Amino acid sequence: MSVTHRSISVAVESIFGSIDGATGLPSVGGLSFTSIPAERDPVVLFGEAPVSERNELRSGPHLQQPELDTMWNSSNRQQRRTGEVTITLDLTTVGTGADSYDDTGLGRLLRAGFKSITSGFTAGDTVTMSTSSVVVPTTYPYELGSMVGASIAGRAEYASVTSDDRGGLGTTHGLSPALSTTTTTLYPMQTFYTATGSDSGSVDTSLCFRIDGVNFRSFMVGCKCSSMSLSLDGGRVMGTFTFQAAHIFDEHGSAGGPDEPVHQSGAPCHFRGSYAVISSSAPTSGTTVGGTTGDELGRTNVANCSSFELSVTNELTPKGSSSDILGMSDMEVTGVTVECTLTLDAPLSTVVNDFRDRVKRSVLVGFGPIGEGLGGCFYIPAAHLTADPLRYEIGGEIVQQTLSYSQSHYGGDAGTGNAKNSPFRIALTI
Repeated sequence: MSVTHRSISVAVESIFGSIDGATGLPSVGGLSFTSIPAERDPVVLFGEAPVSERNELRSGPHLQQPELDTMWNSSNRQQRRTGEVTITLDLTTVGTGADSYDDTGLGRLLRAGFKSITSGFTAGDTVTMSTSSVVVPTTYPYELGSMVGASIAGRAEYASVTSDDRGGLGTTHGLSPALSTTTTTLYPMQTFYTATGSDSGSVDTSLCFRIDGVNFRSFMVGCKCSSMSLSLDGGRVMGTFTFQAAHIFDEHGSAGGPDEPVHQSGAPCHFRGSYAVISSSAPTSGTTVGGTTGDELGRTNVANCSSFELSVTNELTPKGSSSDILGMSDMEVTGVTVECTLTLDAPLSTVVNDFRDRVKRSVLVGFGPIGEGLGGCFYIPAAHLTADPLRYEIGGEIVQQTLSYSQSHYGGDAGTGNAKNSPFRIALTI
């Protein structure tokens, strides 16, 4: 027998499912894999064989072996499994000297569930701010809808770019929610966002996973993210990603043992030295702002926020095809549900009537530390409460208030950009 030391590596596919057009079967030899520092326990050999049961007449009390739902190559049926791949890891950032997360394991996971853009500058940008929500950058322009970070009083603060040509001045941007004060340095971020408009249903890429160990190797191709959740392990921000695999196959005969994971040079994101923030007033929702100035909402730091939970669920719908073993040409995101829960150890009076009055607010949760290649956040620009915040939790030792939010329509971005008016964004500093 062999020990079950194992690794999981990920590669970006150039074609969904890495299909070889000549055979209709996956060809993964040219893919570039990166081993991920994932939690050990969720990494197993995934998937079950899709079958069609044979309910034929028979001469006695015996069963017929089911028919594998697969294709033939020459005179041979091809092995096939389908299923889900689950990966848990912390949000360790890229560190200094990089301008994107595209080649990192974490960045690849996020790009299979979202579209992505960068802020438009690659180093800390010394800026002039006339107010805490109006910025004149040194490097122009910033990308509309992207997130930016700042270090203010030693704490991480974040905001979204809501106008790319504020007031038609050509050199000014609006931010929302506002920073707590004017600052001189902003940090760029790669922003992963839920696509809208003509991009609806799309993500950046599909993935191929490879599981390696002593005497075993499996591949999962045509993988897209069906869900992502963020939670806390102490203060460390942990991400759990579930991917739907179009096809799973084994090559145990070529097993070479596990690969050592690639660790980034940044720091794990922590829910320390940062803020959970809601906007002080309602964002634009149900309509779209006109002109060149977008939402520039005030901020309310949610004091005594002890923890949060976030889940994003992508409803994946296959686009059917009979030309290869996958049975599909792609999977599109046909629905998205965002759920965010903030647990407060002291009630917040600002929101007491929001559920009753159907008030929407921006919700932004930031992570420390902040700096070049350090920090991250997630942002729901228009969020509505799904439960009454006046129903306090009194089963523990202290009274707690739970704020449960989902995404609403957002229309507060003014200008042109692929992330314009996206209802959800998660960003990591570069």
